[in-house]
Amino acid sequence: MALAMVLLVLLLGSGLLHATRQQLDGALSLVADERQFLLEQHQALSALAWGAQLTWPPQQQGWHCQRQPQFGWRACVLHRDNGEALLRGGGESTAGEALALWQWLTPGEGGRWQPLAHGWLDFCPLSPSDCLADEG
Repeated sequence: MALAMVLLVLLLGSGLLHATRQQLDGALSLVADERQFLLEQHQALSALAWGAQLTWPPQQQGWHCQRQPQFGWRACVLHRDNGEALLRGGGESTAGEALALWQWLTPGEGGRWQPLAHGWLDFCPLSPSDCLADEG
């Protein structure tokens, strides 16, 4: 009888350890996903800030992109017919599409663009086909 009780306690303990391991594996996966998101968001915010400081060519068709290889940033600008431009910032990604952030720009002095107040977006405000910044 005592041996049966010891085996039952060992069996219950083993089941509890297995369930705890599965729960920790799930939590670790969530932490890894959150870490990846935060890294991509930081890359995109940095690329936006960097791209807003660049001098972009005058009005041209389509997207024009510049890369910052040291940090893996990519900033792209699309001139609009109304005189504004849309800046897309993101990091380089080898595993699919990286997170991108968007900023409306207005013409400034010396060929530079000024970020529009309250013009920051976490989605592309254009049609899906116009949001692709494949050039550069």
